[in-house]
Parts: sequence; structure tokens; C-alpha cells
Amino acid sequence: MYELALTNHQIRHAVDEDWLLQVAEATLTAEQVSRAEIVIAIVDDAVIHEVNRTHLNHDYPTDVISFLYSDARPGAVPAGSPRGAGLSLDGELTISADTAAGAAPVHHWTLREELALYLVHGLLHLCGYDDLTPEEQQLMRQREREILNFWNLQPHYTES
Repeated sequence: MYELALTNHQIRHAVDEDWLLQVAEATLTAEQVSRAEIVIAIVDDAVIHEVNRTHLNHDYPTDVISFLYSDARPGAVPAGSPRGAGLSLDGELTISADTAAGAAPVHHWTLREELALYLVHGLLHLCGYDDLTPEEQQLMRQREREILNFWNLQPHYTES
């Protein structure tokens, strides 16, 4: 059903890879994704900065970058279903452990929890959520809250 590969390409921070894979699987299940092949790379700020510059023309490090290679849905989504319902996804996430390590203490979270937020956020992008308009941002944040609540985590961003 889900083929998930997580690689930790940085050495500064301890990463609970097994738990992050569980978070990814639970997120895809909650979104009702039918099939997924996702590669997740945990990197440092230098690497994500280069990825951001090369692929998005943004000259700064960031928290998570999503790459959707393909998505297919063999039919209509029933009303009220999550955006991932029925999707067959192929994609990649690049997540910065350095950015997570810097943000976590500011928000009274652990690195593990901050990485979970970035992972859920990135997976929701692959499922079709976006945060470019206020309406879409509100919808995406609501879905993040619902999924992170599985682990009793409350995101730290302020609502606009």
C-alpha cells in the first residue's frame, strides 16, 4: 500500500526514523491515500538551502520542500473526503533537521515533534493541500491539527 523510504543525511541531530515513518503512514491513512511511494530525506540547512535555490529559486533554507512526481485518482472523490482520498502518489520530501532543531525550543516542542509537523505539512502538500491563500492556509492548518492530534500535538503557529 505505502512504500516509504526515509534517509537521514545529516549528523548533527538524532532523528527517530521509525517514528517518523509511523507518522507518514498514519498521515497517508488519514488522508485515505490508496497507494504511495514517498522518499523522505532528512538534511541540514546547507542542503535544503541548495535544494530551495536550485528548484524553487528561493535563496534561503526552509523547513520542508515537497516534490510531487505523479498523482492519479481512479475516480471522483466523494463529498466530504480528504483531498488525498483515492490518490496514488509518487513524491519526495526534503526536511531540514537544523531548521526543526532551531524552531523546536522556541515553541516548547522536541525536535521529534517539530519534524513531525514538517512531515505532515509536506505530505499534505503531496495530497493537494496548499497554503498560498488565506482560505487554503486555514484548510491546510486545520488538517494538520487533526492529524497531529493523533499524538496529542498542537501546532504552534498563530492563526491569521
